[in-house]
Amino acid sequence: MRNRATKRAPGAVAMAAALSLLVSACGGDTDSALAEFPISGVLITMDTTNPGALDIYGKDRDLTPHLKALSEQGVVFDQAHTVAPITLPAHTSMLTGLYPLRHGVRENGMMKLTAEADTLAERASAAGFETAAFVSASVLLDHYGLDQGFDVYDQPQSENRSNNIAINERSSAKVTDRAIAWLEGRDEKRPFFLWVHYFDPHMPYSPPPEFFERAKGNHYRAEVAAMDHDIGRLLAALAKHVELDEVTVAVVADHGEAFHAHGEATHAVFCYEPTIRVPYLIRFADGRRAGTRSEEMVSVVDLFPTFIEEMGIGEVEGVDGLSLAGSTLPEDRGVYAESYSGYLTYGWSPLSSWIDRDGKYLHSSEPEFYDLQLDPGETDNLLEGGARDVSSYLEAIEELSRRPRLVSGGEVELSPEQIRELNALGYAAAGTEVTELPDPLDPTDLLAPASQTELYAKSNYAAGLVAAGKHAEAVPILESIVIANPRDLNSLENLGAALVSLNRFAEAIYPLQAALKRGGDRQLSLICLGISYEKTGELEKSLLQFRRADELWPETKGVAEAIARLEASLSGQ
Repeated sequence: MRNRATKRAPGAVAMAAALSLLVSACGGDTDSALAEFPISGVLITMDTTNPGALDIYGKDRDLTPHLKALSEQGVVFDQAHTVAPITLPAHTSMLTGLYPLRHGVRENGMMKLTAEADTLAERASAAGFETAAFVSASVLLDHYGLDQGFDVYDQPQSENRSNNIAINERSSAKVTDRAIAWLEGRDEKRPFFLWVHYFDPHMPYSPPPEFFERAKGNHYRAEVAAMDHDIGRLLAALAKHVELDEVTVAVVADHGEAFHAHGEATHAVFCYEPTIRVPYLIRFADGRRAGTRSEEMVSVVDLFPTFIEEMGIGEVEGVDGLSLAGSTLPEDRGVYAESYSGYLTYGWSPLSSWIDRDGKYLHSSEPEFYDLQLDPGETDNLLEGGARDVSSYLEAIEELSRRPRLVSGGEVELSPEQIRELNALGYAAAGTEVTELPDPLDPTDLLAPASQTELYAKSNYAAGLVAAGKHAEAVPILESIVIANPRDLNSLENLGAALVSLNRFAEAIYPLQAALKRGGDRQLSLICLGISYEKTGELEKSLLQFRRADELWPETKGVAEAIARLEASLSGQ
């Protein structure tokens, strides 16, 4: 391995001097200009990947050999957590070093990162680095604000992998091809920061046949294996075009998948370990900690300060993360995670957590505490006996709540197709109006997430019936759900839409009105309510709904015709 302090590439002095001038000309801080021999950074993020799906955690199934080989060159973190079991908030924390409470992006499809944020790519760009991102799914499109600081932000256009659900994503093979092409064409005289995001392990699954066979018919593991194969191709291209002792590579998941643990089929609404504990490994440029494992309590927020320090691009102040590049972390360190998805979609109390070596505290209207060492499945809530003191955990969350926050990035403008896509992925609140969210510890009498697992499963089942066109079967289930929880936005809208499909227009009006009151302007609810009013003879009310839908989503199929028809009818009265 080359000694960066003593051996220099030809022209390196001139290169460093030229880049320092570039930084100065761009208004950058010359004190944080490029180091004498700068380190590049590569961040590889894996969507919906459980630690146990990789050979380096648990059972070795020989499905992820490339990540296993990379881990032998770096450090594997066994106690790593994400900040939210949701893609956009988790990635925003990686690129800012802030918890969602502070950067303000709390859910997919609702918020965007403010331009005032100080992102990792912006830091790298200001220091003269080339910056590029290659993302695989529309939940990370540039209008959510994560493109800040990237010279190239390469995102999917309109490639749908499923005929049943319109998910705008790219396979690991395609996104890797794009990233490799960039590596081959980039300016090799400049350091760089590269982010590559893989979406494959997220539902719905469609793995290449050869990996399906290798995974012995397990669709999820086959997707993970295909992703590993393409990560291997990316790493090989990196080794071909870059001196590996000049690059630090981090691989981490944004969140995991529940697979029905604690009553959750996928992810987003709970903060139990299956969805917030993540695989996490770093291969440092100088090879330190190679082949080791760490029990340190780490979080995805640590990526920002780690890369800042590794790449030598300034000081780290005011963030929640800690650098993993230097000394050992404090043994009493705790990390934060939250989910406001249940609050926004189902009207449950907000869910937050604080995790340290002694256990895990989950705060809601019915708090929970688990000893993860003795009870890794989180089945024994120690607070039910009342014997556990959780004051230190409450104080930690309260202290975090007092830290300065970024201003809102504003509303996100989504097309009807993008909203339907996010709804299909399970983010029913996507596209709704963003209101001020309560702080984690604010008093609440809302239902606790942990108490709603049965009703949550029924809601998801009924939504599946509606999506399959089984409206008559879905209606009685949805009616029972909204009686039990009238704040369930997903079920209110699905009930109204199912009743319209069954020509039960008068019955559809109430749940659709409730959905609009609960979630703000929603295209499906507005159009279904417009249809219901028209069919029940309330033409003026119908016209108001269609005009509002046309104002928000112009050129939506059938809306202009409905407006013309209603206006003609009303003018003839």
